[in-house]
Amino acid sequence: MRWFFAGLLVVSAVLDIVNTLLVQHQTRSQVLETLLPASVTLGGRTGAVLSGLALLLLAGGIARGKRVAFRLTLIVLGATIGFELIKDLDFEAAALFGWILFGLWWFRHHFDADSDPSRMRWGLVVLGVGLLSAVIYALAGAAILENELAPEFGIVRTLESLLAALAGSPTTYRALTERANWFLTTLPIVSYALIIVALTQLLRPVLAPRAAAADRERLHRLLRERGRNYISHLAVHGASSYHWLDGDECVAFTLRGRTALALGDPIASPDRVATAARDFISYCDRQDWIPAFYQVDDREPYRSLGLTLVPIGGEAIVQVAGFDLSGKKRADLRYALHRSEKNGVRFVFGPAPSLVAEHAEELHRVSGKWLESHNSPELGYSLGTLATLADPDIVVGLAFGGDGRLDAFVSWLPVPMRRAWTLDLMRRSPDGSYGVIEALIVRSIEEARSRGITEVSLGMTPRIITSPDAAHGFESAWRAMYWGLDRFQRSRTLHRFKEKFGPRWEDRFLVVPSMSTLPEVMVALVRAHVPPLSVTATWLRSRLSPRRPAAGRRALA
Repeated sequence: MRWFFAGLLVVSAVLDIVNTLLVQHQTRSQVLETLLPASVTLGGRTGAVLSGLALLLLAGGIARGKRVAFRLTLIVLGATIGFELIKDLDFEAAALFGWILFGLWWFRHHFDADSDPSRMRWGLVVLGVGLLSAVIYALAGAAILENELAPEFGIVRTLESLLAALAGSPTTYRALTERANWFLTTLPIVSYALIIVALTQLLRPVLAPRAAAADRERLHRLLRERGRNYISHLAVHGASSYHWLDGDECVAFTLRGRTALALGDPIASPDRVATAARDFISYCDRQDWIPAFYQVDDREPYRSLGLTLVPIGGEAIVQVAGFDLSGKKRADLRYALHRSEKNGVRFVFGPAPSLVAEHAEELHRVSGKWLESHNSPELGYSLGTLATLADPDIVVGLAFGGDGRLDAFVSWLPVPMRRAWTLDLMRRSPDGSYGVIEALIVRSIEEARSRGITEVSLGMTPRIITSPDAAHGFESAWRAMYWGLDRFQRSRTLHRFKEKFGPRWEDRFLVVPSMSTLPEVMVALVRAHVPPLSVTATWLRSRLSPRRPAAGRRALA
């Protein structure tokens, strides 16, 4: 409905501007000349052009359902009807705009999206300052150029000239020099520019409220009861805002631009996911945001809402009870474990905060070297960082070499409703023992079994991109989204690495309102994952650095 009226405004405004400039009804104009002065009818023609331009500017706000744009559009439509009648009794155009006005009012409940209050206040300030600046500019310029304007300078006359210039009519001044002529032509330009800036501020989307420490602790407690999505636990750390429903359900999201990126599924009981998603979508609609759910695992709740599911990868799930090292497919794991034992590698597991406090320096050393070797920044949002390890619910596994130095570490996120763990951080020193990561994950699975965990997730592998030069369909767009980040270039290598553990692969999806919103959502995903100051540097580095597939494989070995 919003897009229908926005399109209708654009079409009708363009046709009206063209009609006003090119068409004149002679008989009607003659009738008007007997009723109104010619200057009034010319002013009506000018007003019709200006109102048409205003409707073109407001159409974008109508498409987004902005309440401010809706109210301004009703005012402009009312004025347009008057201008159409004044310029040459154009009853047809007046009836069309009257019909649009009535339709907008009838469907007014579709236009309730808020604008950011601070931006609205700033927009009103800019509008006031703009009008004041235009007056000062007109008075100062006319005073300076009083010898180059005829008739002579006067405050009242100057203000009349400013209003006439804004209405598109000739000013009361006549320029005697080129300099004075330039001044008169800039009067409407300066004023309109300031008005447009103010209008853009008025239509800005609402800023998301930042989650307070109390909200994060509240969500932490809720996750211990209802954490079901494999990455939901990162909502405590990666999401910047929370939308609460009925006190005990929550959608954790991060706002980038106009896109509200929910991290995983809504944190609610399985039978309430669709209801929570619907409520979040309505909430986003009121704020002029695009709702999106990243890395969801159940399709049905979103299909029932008519949303679009985009496959983005597969998650590797290992059943703990049935995991063993027998068979030909586990030969690499047996070899890695045997080699680690031969080299005297020692494995330690425990709560993240205590192990971090004891080995902070070595964890930073290994992590720093890992990021450097992979030519990648520290990603966030759906991926943990070292700061995440302050969470007592996260389990960390450490692998110390025979010399006592830390060779590698992993971290595991809890998934209480599934009695599961999810692999988050997985980092290895470039000079660490061969196969230490494989051995550490094997020991982690054994540790999980001893703690009553039924399954572990090795994380999501992004969809395999067949070639860096792929230029077709979604594969090309998905590669462009991540701008060549090393983590996603190695999707095929990651897939092979996780296959060693014999997992069950489950599809993961990005949920968007429609495919038309996908480009904007993809840009928001990049911004959410990559540190703000590193986005451009990462893209340039990915374009200029040579491909090193062999090094990528060694890093996982």
